[in-house]
Amino acid sequence: MRALHTTLALETGTAWTPAMIVKARRPVARRTATRRAEARVTWTQLRNVALFLMAPFVGLLYIVLLPFVGLGMLAWFAGRTFVDTGRLATTLRVAKKVLLVAAAPFIALGYVIAMPFVGLAMLAWAAMGPALPAR
Repeated sequence: MRALHTTLALETGTAWTPAMIVKARRPVARRTATRRAEARVTWTQLRNVALFLMAPFVGLLYIVLLPFVGLGMLAWFAGRTFVDTGRLATTLRVAKKVLLVAAAPFIALGYVIAMPFVGLAMLAWAAMGPALPAR
């Protein structure tokens, strides 16, 4: 026993007592099957709650990223068209149409916002027309 004690002390840098050696040689107490099952059920429930709480944010992420995924697909298809045909004019024509389709809602929004002010300016000009001095 003394040789084992000396060897362990040299290897680990600590002085092991015979009681520590006996305790170290005992088998580790294992969890019972029921405790493992209970722990598994607890973690399953926690995981389900976490997924339930994350679901709205995952849905929001899908909604936010969907337009970018669509634009990426359009760019991918345009690139494949260019590679397959080898014609730059065709690819540029497709790219122009894609950009016009993508820009159309923003152009329409600009018209919807600007036209009431343009109409008011035209009415003001028409009303002030006779009042302005002739040149």
